[in-house]
Amino acid sequence: MSPRKRSVTMTDVAAYAGVSMKTVSNVINGWPYVTDETRQKVLDAISAVGYRPNRMARSLVTGETRTIGVVVPDVSNLFFGAVIRGCEDRLYEHGYSIFLCNTSEDVERERYYLDQLLSRGVDGLILWGTRICCSELEEIVGHTLPLITVELGEEPTGSNHTCINVDDQGGAFAATTHLLAEGYRRIAHLAGPMDRVTSERRLLGYTQALAAAGVTPPGDWIISDRPSVQGGFHAAQRLIEEAQPDAIFCYNDLMALGVLLAARHLGLQVPEDLAVAGFDDIETASMVEPPLTTVRIPQYKLGRLTGEVLLARLQGDEPVEKSILVPVDLQIRGSSSRRLLTEEQRQTTLERLVASFSAEARQSLLSDHPVADTPAQEE
Repeated sequence: MSPRKRSVTMTDVAAYAGVSMKTVSNVINGWPYVTDETRQKVLDAISAVGYRPNRMARSLVTGETRTIGVVVPDVSNLFFGAVIRGCEDRLYEHGYSIFLCNTSEDVERERYYLDQLLSRGVDGLILWGTRICCSELEEIVGHTLPLITVELGEEPTGSNHTCINVDDQGGAFAATTHLLAEGYRRIAHLAGPMDRVTSERRLLGYTQALAAAGVTPPGDWIISDRPSVQGGFHAAQRLIEEAQPDAIFCYNDLMALGVLLAARHLGLQVPEDLAVAGFDDIETASMVEPPLTTVRIPQYKLGRLTGEVLLARLQGDEPVEKSILVPVDLQIRGSSSRRLLTEEQRQTTLERLVASFSAEARQSLLSDHPVADTPAQEE
């Protein structure tokens, strides 16, 4: 057996560069009081001898691991691919790497990963769609470690905690209002799991838009299922058979893709027989036929925002907001538009719809989610 190769140490770097170990340590840790010439000499020596700093040893000195824990509910969902990339890119720009954990929608698995991440000394946490209540979460994490939650559903209380929410209610309101403007009246809703705050908010936006138009959805218009293509496919078949809708607004794009498959399976034409709208605007949404109308969440930008807010909390230079609301916008495509309208025609149609709402509904609902801001048909 060949002898184990000896690890390269700071002593080797110092000997190669002709400087003290203290100087090597100062360069590695970014101390400013080193001349440019000496700094370059040490960096050249590090490269020449192949030295890699021991991050664990360094963390004992600095109190930092330069790692961030990121926890998501379903890593196979295309939505999370985009947001994780945005988050990782932003953190990488500042020298941080991430530990990515997938909970598979299991709250006990989420608690396990939190314990593991905290035991590894991560410098901060970003949690997407956590199912742990705010008080328990803040008790687990403590009140010093920077904590970012996305779609928590509760106001954070800890001084180290920021919650970022998407305007789920406003997006659902806009999508349902668009379907009404297109002339659809039997508008059903495929909801996500009802223990999710995002499901509750999108359902609320949907029912508010119908109420503003004087439509009360019967119970069989709303079905909850898994937020996946398979969930959407099976739920849509049941929904179409029982409720006979002329349009379906879906909790997310994956479910909406399942509805498109179900419509084809049942011989229905989209959007002539059945209109379909989703939520998220994943990459696939614009590639299917017909292209999917959906509420766009700026996924990559949202991911970068989580990293940005966490970095701001780590740096602690300026106050950080405890709650942030991310706006969304409606992307109107072929799955919901019976006819192609110009912006002027669509605006006129929407204004007529708003005029048909009761004065009380316009004041209480449309002031928060103005239909006039609905974007035009994508080319």
